[in-house]
Amino acid sequence: MKIDLARHSGFCMGVRDAVMRIVTELNDTDEEIFVYGPLIHNPQTVNILERRGLKTIKTLDDIDDRVIAIRTHGIPLEKLRDIKARSRRYINLTCPRVSKVQGLIKKYSGRGHYTIIVGDADHAEVMGLKSYASAGVTVVSSVEDIEKIPRARRYIVVSQTTQDKEHFSRMVDSLKTRFSELLVFNTICDSTHHRQDDIRLGISRNIDALVVVGGKQSANTARLARMGRECGVKTIHIESEDELSIDDFAGIENVLVTAGASTPGWIINNVMEKLYSIKNTRMGRLTTCWLGLVEYALRLNVLSAVAAFFINLFVQRYAGAVLDLKSAAVSAAYIFAMYTINNNLEMKSLLNRNPLKYSLQYTFRKLLVPLSVILLLLSLWLMLDYKTVIFALHCVAVLLGCVYSTEAVKKSILALNLSPLTRLYYLKNLVSSMGWVLATTVIPLMVHGAEWYAYVSLGFMVFTMIFIRDLFMDVIALQGDLLFGRQTLPTMMGPRKTRTLAVIMAALALAAYASITIWRGEYIFLAFVLNVLFFGLVYYDINSRHYTIALRHEMLLDLNFLIFIGMFFAVSAAG
Repeated sequence: MKIDLARHSGFCMGVRDAVMRIVTELNDTDEEIFVYGPLIHNPQTVNILERRGLKTIKTLDDIDDRVIAIRTHGIPLEKLRDIKARSRRYINLTCPRVSKVQGLIKKYSGRGHYTIIVGDADHAEVMGLKSYASAGVTVVSSVEDIEKIPRARRYIVVSQTTQDKEHFSRMVDSLKTRFSELLVFNTICDSTHHRQDDIRLGISRNIDALVVVGGKQSANTARLARMGRECGVKTIHIESEDELSIDDFAGIENVLVTAGASTPGWIINNVMEKLYSIKNTRMGRLTTCWLGLVEYALRLNVLSAVAAFFINLFVQRYAGAVLDLKSAAVSAAYIFAMYTINNNLEMKSLLNRNPLKYSLQYTFRKLLVPLSVILLLLSLWLMLDYKTVIFALHCVAVLLGCVYSTEAVKKSILALNLSPLTRLYYLKNLVSSMGWVLATTVIPLMVHGAEWYAYVSLGFMVFTMIFIRDLFMDVIALQGDLLFGRQTLPTMMGPRKTRTLAVIMAALALAAYASITIWRGEYIFLAFVLNVLFFGLVYYDINSRHYTIALRHEMLLDLNFLIFIGMFFAVSAAG
């Protein structure tokens, strides 16, 4: 089964800007913020924002001296004036495209034009548009409605921004047969055009099924679903991945997924992953088992632990030491346990950020958590054979890793009210990378009494490999992290600056590692620069796509671990 994601899916410009603006307001102010009517037509996003403090109100009875947000669809003019007069502060989140239509109606109504709106009379946007038509207005949704339009000297025709463009063209043609003084503005949003064109293109390519993701109350999403049905394509309109069933795709070979303008990226990601899961169950048993093992290895932190084992061995070989498997086993145990324990301490965040990983972690938690504790105790026992300072350093690393995500530590950090410390605490990719370097690089180098150059060269190399991997993971999860209020480097810096930082880090690591390796004459170890260069391919792939799918890109990023392990064996055999 082939699964394609329509090029134009998810948040449109107006919704994205409104959501990001309100998220910023929620992050930066202690004021209560109220929105008159639902901010957007997506229940999951609205529920998340309400949990974060945004309160939806249905009337303006109690808005005096309060902060009021205007929904993306706009509101009637008299309501807006009331809010301006009575609120302490108002935040206008009306989509700029809707504001433009409001302006057109206001301008030409002032010149005596009667307004004709092609749209749905009960839609929030249309109800707002009508209030700007001071010279009279009629809303038409079908050719039959044209009979209701009274005679006037001249007319202006506009569209609800989420209308079907072909329907609008047919309505305009019908209007022109009856009225001569007709000034027509096609005010359908480009985003709406593009989504509809994506479906037409998919139908021309003989798709068997169309999955439309978005709120059931969303006009533009419902219209996308209607397009599919009218064209005779099996169409499934869902709000979340839970509504999909393997039975829905019996006999289906070509699926197109699209999403409404108010559908957040994390929901689209979840739907795509569910579809890939359904696809995998339809493959042969051997392929299904293999893909299942890969997913388990990724999401139960097994691959990370195996990678830590071989990074430790690589560090030892680079330093010219006799390989110590016990030290490598300690690294693997530490990385597996730290990821597992912290995943379980942050299950709520994991549920929102990565539901499939959450599902696996939750299902196997009674096995994984005790196993992690046993592995940590085993690592402490193994470290007793080394110097006291090395054992103490490992103990500190274990203690800090175990308490890092606890509520007690979070509350203590926040209570200190030190902004730099708080930001540092929430930069988990930085902390995680330092943990990797300590466990897989610093401690084994201390065990073997390595020279300074090994610390510099390998420290840069390992830190950069993990740091860039985690950065790209955060870029993929950016939209969901912003909504949920999770602080990461991409949410603080933005995706473009984050990718620039990744390039700078890669350049520094390559310079340090390659120059020291060449200086030592250990040319065979230059092969490992491929692990840093590999991120260039990931960078290109993410930049060239209009959308990233979490599972696919997690696999792509962690493929680097497998490449690293393969090169370790190749270099060991050659050496």
